[in-house]
Amino acid sequence: MVETHTGTVEFQVRGMTCAACVGRVERAIAKIPDVLQASVNLATERATVRFDPKSPESTAATIDQIQTSIENSGYAVTRLLPTRPPDALPTDPESISLGRDFWISLLFATPVFLLSMLPMLSSRLMESMMRSMSMPQWNWVLWALASVVQFWPGRRFYRNAYHSIKDLSPDMNVLVVMGTTAAYGVSSLITFFPTWLGRHQQHVYFESSAVVICLVLLGKYLEARSKQSTRESLYGLAKLQPQDAQRVVDQHTQRVAISEISLGDRLAVYEGQAIPLDGVIETGSSFVQEGMVTGEPIPKEKTIGDRVIGGTINGNGQLTIRVTAIGKDTFLSRMMAMVIDAQAHKPPIQTTLDRIIRIFAPSVLLMAIATGLGWWLLSSESAFEKALVHAVAVLVVACPCALGLASPMSMMVGSGRAAELGILFRSHEAIQKLARVDSVVFDKTGTLTLGAPLLKGVWPIATSHPSQSEAEILGLARMAAQSSNHPISIAIREAALEFRPKGFAIESQAVPGKGVRVKLSDRRELALGSYSWMEQQGLTNLESDQLHRELSAQALSVSWLAQGKEILGALGVHDPLKPQSESTIAALSKLGLRTTILSGDQSTAVRTVAQTLHVERWHAEQTPEEKGEKIQLYRDGGETVAFVGDGINDAPALASADVGIAMGNGSQIAISTADVVLASGFVPQVPLAIGLARSVMRNIHQNLVWAFGYNLILLPLAAGWLSPWTNWTFTPMLAALAMGLSSLLVVGNSLRLRAYRGLSH
Repeated sequence: MVETHTGTVEFQVRGMTCAACVGRVERAIAKIPDVLQASVNLATERATVRFDPKSPESTAATIDQIQTSIENSGYAVTRLLPTRPPDALPTDPESISLGRDFWISLLFATPVFLLSMLPMLSSRLMESMMRSMSMPQWNWVLWALASVVQFWPGRRFYRNAYHSIKDLSPDMNVLVVMGTTAAYGVSSLITFFPTWLGRHQQHVYFESSAVVICLVLLGKYLEARSKQSTRESLYGLAKLQPQDAQRVVDQHTQRVAISEISLGDRLAVYEGQAIPLDGVIETGSSFVQEGMVTGEPIPKEKTIGDRVIGGTINGNGQLTIRVTAIGKDTFLSRMMAMVIDAQAHKPPIQTTLDRIIRIFAPSVLLMAIATGLGWWLLSSESAFEKALVHAVAVLVVACPCALGLASPMSMMVGSGRAAELGILFRSHEAIQKLARVDSVVFDKTGTLTLGAPLLKGVWPIATSHPSQSEAEILGLARMAAQSSNHPISIAIREAALEFRPKGFAIESQAVPGKGVRVKLSDRRELALGSYSWMEQQGLTNLESDQLHRELSAQALSVSWLAQGKEILGALGVHDPLKPQSESTIAALSKLGLRTTILSGDQSTAVRTVAQTLHVERWHAEQTPEEKGEKIQLYRDGGETVAFVGDGINDAPALASADVGIAMGNGSQIAISTADVVLASGFVPQVPLAIGLARSVMRNIHQNLVWAFGYNLILLPLAAGWLSPWTNWTFTPMLAALAMGLSSLLVVGNSLRLRAYRGLSH
């Protein structure tokens, strides 16, 4: 098999206004031969491209091709360098440009509107205007003012429309250009040639073209401001990190910028201050508030040797820390990078919407043509005027923008809010899948329990040869557990610190789900693990069977120690439940979810935990493979399963589940396998994450109901379907106002997710 090396590059793309723009950029990038996948997000204005360069030299050429293809599609593009950590939210030149164009259009469109509308309301004003100038002369004034609006602020619509037509993918810009150009063009012909329709025609529609452009720009400007506000939720974590720190040099402190700090520097952190960077405490102790990063509300006691996270708040003591991570390697930067990377992945619901949006604008164009022809052919009087007004209204009122923003805005705000709560979604698809979950399966050790067991007793086997005392068994078990990070091994090592037997481990092999095998320097071989593993190796005897039955009646996790072909004894540990585990299971039950415990621990320990937490379905002594098989069995039975775990032996189950949820304080392989990461391993974040995912999907459905309902109701109104029975006409100006409001309502509804608090939300 030929090995391929793929690369990923990101770009900031400015100037996209709707989902059709997204599709155009994606198709332009996809035409490049080396490109494997392109994903563009309208809300974040980012393009993520995965490509397969044929050689290192071709990488730069491919990146240049991608950038050129985006520019040729009509958009401003900047490459985002991966070596930089995510910064605070960058400025938005598109928002500034839209604001400038809006105010210019307002300055010139206002007199056009007043000169056109006010005379209709006051006969005296009409007479006064006619005495000063004739109607054809006033038309020339309106033409001059409207021309400024049409071709100065309105030039952006023409530019974008040109690129979309060239790409054979008409979008909102084409609709606006066709509508306003029709009104402006007909009015210009009437101004230049008053008798071109066969009679002296003096009524013009400059107010429609000018005010429509002004209102569309207002809507786009407010939408850009709202999207900028939404993107702040993604970059909110950057605000937690201080901009400077107190560096300790020769027993003195000096204030320096964060960018000047290097690995290994010592920093002083005083009471109430934010910890500048990740590090290890060298002097002092304190309670540190980590809730703003991990979502855990209770301050944690920290002392010498403990790790601290940059951006968290030092409580009531002075600390000196040694810096262990800077720049993009800090915990905050890695969290932000994960959240921002998630925006590059489209959920299935967005893929479906993209297909709908692609045919939306062409359908509206056909509807506008049919509307104009229908009014012109069927109307008995003022046929041309009615045809023009209704056709322009149809073109302007149609809003693919609301459809395009419905999913990515909610996903972006939800991801940002999740990060603030210490919940990291690896992709938008993970949010959609987690919202559908109806069954949550937990690992026990380190997930529902503290993962910090305490040794409760040592039981030697009297008939073993040679027989060992409790102290000798502890010393040997300490050597066997030396290389293992399993919580039980850690408890054994901590309990046996004072016991130092002869020899040391020279070779160690972990057997996932069973135990660890160790070879000592004096050639002795030790095995430390479950009783079922000892049985598989043929090491058990009648006395060990009896002891196993006695210990099985106690709520202990028991590890058995063997030397060579002889079983020496048992070590029992107790792993207390996390204080929040019971309330977490209750919260999941309130959400209508079924809970299960799958554990590699002994039956008695698992049964005790299950009974305490009121969990009816549980399985003990499960190997990693058996956990994965159980998960698949649940899925085959129709359940949508989320698995929550933290250890190496949980990786198969995390991968087998519909959604894998890893504790952030667990093993790296579990974190890398999971779809969702809980930053601190705070177990109440599980129902919080599921509730948030459901709120995001509910928010998307609300947006879609509005976006589809808006178009289904207002398009027929703009076409004049009610005009035969009423005297009311949906003018192009009302259409432009409605189009702007439709996008703003979608953005505003999405922003409500920033206030998500939990089950009470």
